[in-house]
Amino acid sequence: MTLKEDRILRADGSEGLYSVIEKDDFVVVIPVENDEIYLVEQYRYPLGQRTTELPQGSWECSPDAAPEDIARGELKEETGLSAGKMTYVGYQKLAQGYSAQGYHIYLATQLTFTGQQLDEEEYDLTVKKIKISVFSQLICDGEITDATSVTAFLLATAKNMLSCSGSK
Repeated sequence: MTLKEDRILRADGSEGLYSVIEKDDFVVVIPVENDEIYLVEQYRYPLGQRTTELPQGSWECSPDAAPEDIARGELKEETGLSAGKMTYVGYQKLAQGYSAQGYHIYLATQLTFTGQQLDEEEYDLTVKKIKISVFSQLICDGEITDATSVTAFLLATAKNMLSCSGSK
């Protein structure tokens, strides 16, 4: 990650400083089995609490890897699941007000458990499986606050790839 600060000239002619965070894109995976979705829960240092979200991440050591390969790797690493089918949902920007970073979204189905391979910093990560309708309600209730997870779920639902009762 790099923090870049540019001196800029605003539209009104005044000068300013614009800070930009440069970071590689990442992936988010929506692992679905029948009418259930797999989620991960882990401690998030900036919030000082554990959060529930969809599996997601990047490979800093292999930034040129194909997004689907990263998605398959992150799914296995975090949940221990392998996907027989990985369907591309789309691409979104994370926070375009201060970064060009974005994320690729995949719907993972035909799942089999093959064993987790957690990184050192993920030692406390746990996996849970809940009804998709419950996940949707947790979003509406403000219990799921990870914008990436919410947006990924919303995009898959809007594209009719997923419904509140399961994958289509």
